Amino acid sequence: MKRLAFILFTSLLFTTICHSVNDPKQNIDEELMISVPSSELYVRIRGNPEGALIVNLHGGPGGYSGIDIQLMGPGLEDRFLVAYLDQRGCGKSKECYDTSMLTVEQYVQDLDIVIDSLLNQYSKEAVNLIGTSWGGMYGFLYLLYDQSKVNAFACVDGKVNSHYQNHSLIDYELSLIAELLEDELSEERRNELQEIHVELLRIQESDFEQFHTDVNRMKHEFPPILGFNAYFADTSKIITLSDVIKDSDLMALMNYTEEEYLQVGEKAEIVNEAFRNTPSYNNMNIEEELKNIAVPVAVIQGEKDFVVGIEHAEIIYKALTNLGSANKELHLLPDTGHCPAIECPEVLLEILNNFFYKYR
Repeated sequence: MKRLAFILFTSLLFTTICHSVNDPKQNIDEELMISVPSSELYVRIRGNPEGALIVNLHGGPGGYSGIDIQLMGPGLEDRFLVAYLDQRGCGKSKECYDTSMLTVEQYVQDLDIVIDSLLNQYSKEAVNLIGTSWGGMYGFLYLLYDQSKVNAFACVDGKVNSHYQNHSLIDYELSLIAELLEDELSEERRNELQEIHVELLRIQESDFEQFHTDVNRMKHEFPPILGFNAYFADTSKIITLSDVIKDSDLMALMNYTEEEYLQVGEKAEIVNEAFRNTPSYNNMNIEEELKNIAVPVAVIQGEKDFVVGIEHAEIIYKALTNLGSANKELHLLPDTGHCPAIECPEVLLEILNNFFYKYR
């Protein structure tokens, strides 16, 4: 199952597309297009205009923000003003076919422009960040670029050490194969497992230079053959492309037509392939640099998250050496995989509410 399909610019130009509520005492729902170099980024702003501003950073690279409005919005928007950002080339943002613009450095510049625009538009002094999966690394990369505009950061099933992430999944799958090969198996089944074993050893020695195809095999193709799901502890909670399209209320909430939503997946592949076939991204490790983070951080992860590796949250927490225990939190969610907003939304939202309310 594929997960859902899915640095200052001289002029901080933004255009308001729709403004559904004008009373500042009521929740608002606005859509913005924010100009960044050679593109425009879509941001949906929802919630309490008097509350602290939270910028939501989706996963991927190549994900989209729309479904987070349903998954996390109801638990946050009455207390906070939430900005759901579609990153460059993603979701409702302008498509990007120029892969030279699909880089970590450009994404950090993009986010800085978005933050400045939102602070100006909504008269806020600072933002808070939520980053999920790749969004977790994205949030940390921004903090290493500029911490002055951020109150607090929640990293949800994020990563900082790609070497650990890649090798932890390979090692886990190799261990499963070793266990399975100890059983009495048909010749066909034994050959199948041995072929995967050979492929994993090849990937392990590849330096992850052209990683797009290989990482998809590791996360999506191999796991069902080996008897697990890399993303979900409870596979009954998986949300498929078909599930989303058939949910008319969700499609209306996200403000997508079916045709528009199908384009999200096409755009996602372009972005993901550009990043995943860039060796510097596949081998990025900012673990040592986390000692420079002074902003309060909550590290949240499902205990059965094989996508980033089950010890990644603890690696991040321990690397935040400039933060005392009063300014950093570690939350390991039992019986949960890579998608706590789907598997245990109530628990996740309670943690996020308590954390951001503390630093509002």
